[in-house]
Amino acid sequence: MIPEGVKTPLVIVISGPGGAGKGTIARKLCEKDPTITVSRSWTTRAPRTDDKNDSYFFVNDYEFNEHKDNGGFIEWNEFLGFMYGTPMPDQDDEKDLILEIDVSGGRQICQKLPQAILVFIDVEDSELRRRLAGRGDKQSEIDKRLLEAERERKEAKELNYQIVINDDLTKATKEIYEIICRARL
Repeated sequence: MIPEGVKTPLVIVISGPGGAGKGTIARKLCEKDPTITVSRSWTTRAPRTDDKNDSYFFVNDYEFNEHKDNGGFIEWNEFLGFMYGTPMPDQDDEKDLILEIDVSGGRQICQKLPQAILVFIDVEDSELRRRLAGRGDKQSEIDKRLLEAERERKEAKELNYQIVINDDLTKATKEIYEIICRARL
């Protein structure tokens, strides 16, 4: 039971196509405000060259499924043949928590935490294609990601995500920070 007058930490779901800038914006928000932290997801995919050391827990299928079967994830999903899961939040953490997950994961979070804030970061397809190629994605994967981006955009609208266009990193970060600040009131 939370004492009266004590605010519970926010859960902020940040979704968007691969290459939209979710991770970069999440890091910028944490740098700007030390009361915000990012959940570190688990994945069965191999690390990419642009992954930071703390971007994911990279695990094999067995480890992932064991954690999932033991109730260790608040949400999990398969994407492009790999598993991704968000660990259960630490009940003792007082920081607002960013979950950098796909829209299907956002749907799962909404069902469990209806007060969660949903933000969808988007960019034009031509810019998305350029960013994905720039990080070394193969053309076939880029094509799959662009198709998935269109599906996610539709689902984000259905779930009433707040849409932020990331055509300017500083502006997009500021817009999302303002969304968080309004939710804290």
